[in-house]
Amino acid sequence: MKSKSTAYILWFFLGPFGAHKFYLNKVGMGILYFFTFGIFGIGWIIDLFTLGNQVDIYNALFGRVFGPNNINNIVVNVPTNGVNTKINVTDELNKLAALKEQGILSEEEFNTQKQRVLA
Repeated sequence: MKSKSTAYILWFFLGPFGAHKFYLNKVGMGILYFFTFGIFGIGWIIDLFTLGNQVDIYNALFGRVFGPNNINNIVVNVPTNGVNTKINVTDELNKLAALKEQGILSEEEFNTQKQRVLA
């Protein structure tokens, strides 16, 4: 996700060189701005009014594809109200034993979790 404030800061200080265009991955326009000094200043002034919308469009098109995934997902354990939720005790104990062998669980943690599974 690209920030409007960052885009405007780049526009203000380095806009005639196309820094804000490069920031939005508009490399062709960035090169054009670089060699023509922001299309002789006209394109730089126009971007004052259109840059916010350009950032919104970039975020809508590319923010979901290339941005961080699952950043707001929350996992909640919800009671199932009668649905069969029986845990396979053998599988759970095997998983705990594997964690103990890998050194992830201490002997005390293993025994505590084992008692929880067997209860």
